[in-house]
Amino acid sequence: MLVANRKNGEKFSLADYRDRDELEEYRRREEFLCPVCGELVILKLGYQRIWHFSHRKEANCPESYERESSYHMMGKLQLYQWLKLQGIKAELESYLNSCKQRADIAFEWKHKRYALEFQCSSISTEIFNKRTQGYLANGMTPIWIMGGKQLKRMGTNLFSFNHFQYLFLRKEQGGWNMPVYCPDLRSFIFLQHTMPVSSKKVVASISTFQRNETSLSVLLTPSPVTAIPLFGMLHELKKTKTSFFIQPTLTQKRFLNELYLKRMNLQLLPPELGLPVPSAPFLETPPLIWQTYLYLDLLRFMKVGDIISKQNVSNAFLIRKQRQQITLRTMPLCKSSDISEAINEYITLLESIGTLEKIADYHYKMVRPFYLPSSVEQQVSSEKQFYEKFDKIIMNQFLS
Repeated sequence: MLVANRKNGEKFSLADYRDRDELEEYRRREEFLCPVCGELVILKLGYQRIWHFSHRKEANCPESYERESSYHMMGKLQLYQWLKLQGIKAELESYLNSCKQRADIAFEWKHKRYALEFQCSSISTEIFNKRTQGYLANGMTPIWIMGGKQLKRMGTNLFSFNHFQYLFLRKEQGGWNMPVYCPDLRSFIFLQHTMPVSSKKVVASISTFQRNETSLSVLLTPSPVTAIPLFGMLHELKKTKTSFFIQPTLTQKRFLNELYLKRMNLQLLPPELGLPVPSAPFLETPPLIWQTYLYLDLLRFMKVGDIISKQNVSNAFLIRKQRQQITLRTMPLCKSSDISEAINEYITLLESIGTLEKIADYHYKMVRPFYLPSSVEQQVSSEKQFYEKFDKIIMNQFLS
């Protein structure tokens, strides 16, 4: 905690002090109180950790469930100073009685009120959503920034995401993006065009900017960047298929079992399955699995000239969802998503690559049936030709 109250009720912020001797004098002659619970707090001026206020061991403050690390305190202090240097009126550790929440930083900008949360430890979806809704209900726009230590990088454009990382995703006109801040490097990290490949892996474009080179407007609306090449997604998709046989999850086991019962081979699926679509992060089930289910239930039976409607596809999707074979993801920073978004995008993509042809509102005709390879050699060849032919069409989804 970087802010406490004096006995007279005035706020005392350590962000305003740089001199140790001065602070030691304050500590000798004053007592400080927690702004939330009103109990006495200790001013700690160590040499290892950032200077801060700390509750006594026996304290029972409602805000003390989340013990702050030096990394967290340093980050929110740097972000506060960053806002102040831009001439923005900001308040560090602002407690809002109306929603019983303490924002790391509250500020106003262009006649709007914001609550900035620098989150460095994992919290549940329920807590994240409760805080987000609390700010919104009080007329404040929440800005969640993930601590850099929580970003799990596995490769140049490959990251490991669990439920916690997904909470920070924001969907804007330029696609999915996520802000990250590292106080050790004093740098912002932006992930954009974030797309799931499996239940735990995502690919994304990554940009890094020094704090003093970044403005608030960039944080709120990052400049669009070129989407990552499709071959990066394809490479990870191939690795994901292989991992199904090594350490399959329960979901993957059920999926493999259904393929077995339908006498199909995971390694010989048509290249049209597992395609990235913009709304894929709304689904916890990876594109490879939910698109294959649609193929098994509907698309594999279609011949040239057969007609299908979006309602047919939606019904098949909903049945799988009711069986808990397709699950949705909670995205607190996004407006409620209609599950039809991902379905519509997939159908539109199949239309764009010439598999389907739109003949009326919500009705499509099969033009080019899915090609089912009979050997690994055929699958590799058909996949290579498919992506060489439709690379630009697939990636244009993320640039519109």
